[in-house]
Amino acid sequence: MNQAVHRILLFDRFALDLTRGCLRAGDHDIELRPKTFEVLRYLAENAGRLVSKQELYQAVWPDVTVSDDSIAQCIRELRHKLGDDDHSLIKTVSRRGYLLDAAVTRAEPQCRSDGLAVKPPEGPPALIGAQELVRSTAAHRLRIWSAVAAGLLCIAWSAAYLLGWPVSLAHPGHIGLAESASGVPRPQFKDCEDCPEMVALPAGEFMMGSPASELGHQDVEGLPRRVVIPKRIAIGKFEVTLDQFSAFDADTKMTTGDLCHVVVAFDRGYNLWGPPEASYRQPGFDTVGSQPVVCISWHEAQAYVAWLRRRTGKPYRLPTEAEWEYAARAETRTRYSFGNDETALCAYARFADLGSRFGWHDGCRSDAVTYGPLPVGSLKPNRWGIFDMLGNAWEWVEDCWTPNPSEIPTDGSAFARPGRCETGVIRGGSFAAGSRRVRSAMRAATPASKHYYNYGFRVALPLDD
Repeated sequence: MNQAVHRILLFDRFALDLTRGCLRAGDHDIELRPKTFEVLRYLAENAGRLVSKQELYQAVWPDVTVSDDSIAQCIRELRHKLGDDDHSLIKTVSRRGYLLDAAVTRAEPQCRSDGLAVKPPEGPPALIGAQELVRSTAAHRLRIWSAVAAGLLCIAWSAAYLLGWPVSLAHPGHIGLAESASGVPRPQFKDCEDCPEMVALPAGEFMMGSPASELGHQDVEGLPRRVVIPKRIAIGKFEVTLDQFSAFDADTKMTTGDLCHVVVAFDRGYNLWGPPEASYRQPGFDTVGSQPVVCISWHEAQAYVAWLRRRTGKPYRLPTEAEWEYAARAETRTRYSFGNDETALCAYARFADLGSRFGWHDGCRSDAVTYGPLPVGSLKPNRWGIFDMLGNAWEWVEDCWTPNPSEIPTDGSAFARPGRCETGVIRGGSFAAGSRRVRSAMRAATPASKHYYNYGFRVALPLDD
């Protein structure tokens, strides 16, 4: 039987099968949305030539009116999936279009109907049949062992739950798993109805800080150095919300007062702050209970975790700087947890994007039209299933401030000063920060007693103490 002739475009380390509609890198499938696949297809068929936006419109969206955001979104997805963080593969020619800067060759296709690459059978028909039987039997065994492994994993998590280990709890009494972008299940749990939902992280190590060449790098971040997180920890899946903080306030009768500063005017390079007359209940913008609580000082964040310790009997606290960056990076070394391209930041972080009122807006344009942070979990999580580590609200950490990054402990513990911690550390940027200030390595100093309209926090819990 004659095999149908397929078309495959080979470029860089990728194979684009135009007939089967699959993209592969080595033995791995790369999933693309249909329109994104068509954009890549057209760029590959015209590799080395500038393709205008209008030409892409006509090729991918014929007889349909779409905005520039449709193309930009496809290009962002392609760069992310191809690992093209430096835009060396897909180049943007300002105001004109895009260019796939790669040599493209054509080859016989090797994608099966299930998307897996195969080599064409070789040899006499009898031998080919035997080879196919062996492959079929091996695939069947693989499916059986995959099912067995899944069953054993389920039993393991159940046993962990019965032994008191941190299994995934979407709410008390319910077991579940958060599937991270890397495909590694991360256990989740809640210790009470009003408690923050937590994501359990393994012990490990990472490179803290940023290279001098990183766009936005500051000396206080330090150059990359190895930091070890020696024990398992859990970190808040979300920033502490207004509803959760209100439950603490109602229980303790703690009065924060109207001590919060809000912005009363915007300029190209700075905010003009008003007098301290706002509060976490009225931070200068409309609020809902699922937004991150803001207008919180370091001392009030510490009071909240102390209340959480009393309520649960567990050693809740703020994350250390090292733990925070470990969770924010989620096994990455790039500017952001998804890569280096700030034009893709809108999918992951609420920040001063091109649609905001801040004079330093940049990066990309989001669909958000309101002023202030978004409800937690509105955007994509990082690969460990943790939301809003970048942007939305600055987050207090356990450490006292040091401008010398070499003083930050490399064993995951907090940097402390004898006596009173007068200056604290905030991490992650906020809805009012530009793209350079919502990087994984970004750290800033602020008085521990201050309240600002974009200061919040999330909690941490040691699991092996």
